[in-house]
Amino acid sequence: MARSFRISRNAQENKETGLNVDSRQGGGRFFAKDGKPNVKFRGIAFYKSFSVYQFMLKIPGWKFLLIVGLTYLIVNLVFATIFFWIGVEQLGGMEQQSYTGKFWEAFFFSAQTLTTVGYGHLYPSSLTANAVASFEALTGLMMFALATGLLYGRFSQPKPYILFSEYALFSPFRDGYALMFRFAPYKNHFLTNVEVKVTAVVKLSDENGNRRNNFYSLELELSKANTLTSNWTIVHPINEKSPYYQFTQKDFEETETELLVFVTGYDEEYANNVVSRSSYTYNEFIYGAKFDMMYEPSQDKSSTLLHLNKINSYHPEKLPVDLQP
Repeated sequence: MARSFRISRNAQENKETGLNVDSRQGGGRFFAKDGKPNVKFRGIAFYKSFSVYQFMLKIPGWKFLLIVGLTYLIVNLVFATIFFWIGVEQLGGMEQQSYTGKFWEAFFFSAQTLTTVGYGHLYPSSLTANAVASFEALTGLMMFALATGLLYGRFSQPKPYILFSEYALFSPFRDGYALMFRFAPYKNHFLTNVEVKVTAVVKLSDENGNRRNNFYSLELELSKANTLTSNWTIVHPINEKSPYYQFTQKDFEETETELLVFVTGYDEEYANNVVSRSSYTYNEFIYGAKFDMMYEPSQDKSSTLLHLNKINSYHPEKLPVDLQP
């Protein structure tokens, strides 16, 4: 095939989309394997680009608990220091005599006030101490309201729970071949009205020799399903309508092809739409292979067993054409 990369005229190219078309100004893939955009923001103040709410929703659970625990500890240390600064003699019921003992008594009084537990061993005995304790009680109410809201948001946030194969395969299909990848739900959690869209990004040179990102919507053998209860293999036939028609393996490498995958569906449990994303770059293509079966009937034939550990399993399969240059 000529190095001009003849793109099929029937392929639907998204021209003048306003997207990042100049490949010289972009770096790496568009999306990571987990679907996160490969973009880092610069030229704006950190406090404008950073969202505490989004950060607390997206971080791992252990980090969330660590931040909540450290915040609780730091706030109590601050108020204990304030009580120590205004004079611990303004707290009635103090029993310790050493500075260290008094500080820790003030710390635990702060914890009891912040959480509104109020055991009653210590109590504020002056106007200043009462004012600090009142402010700390208000702070505690707001802190725990925020922590409760964030915790609920983490649990109630709809998630697709979809597992994608690591590779996309060029497999025999009918009288020709097709580009395939697959995904499956990995929890007892099923979607309805599922739709898949795949966009191909191909870097081509224009008449001035400048490399540009060209976007193509790939036609799929099946793009919609009423429900997703098992694995689904997405098939893009390589024919005259495909932008990859007559591409060789070297063509895929030189154009730095990337597939952008978008899966949407309705989650009945959350009563909301969910979105899952992934991508495959040219170095994640396997030429001449076919996915292995990843499901089988149970021993008593009463149900289907879906082996998620086989989602990347494939075997060599001879293609009807040679993709080598």
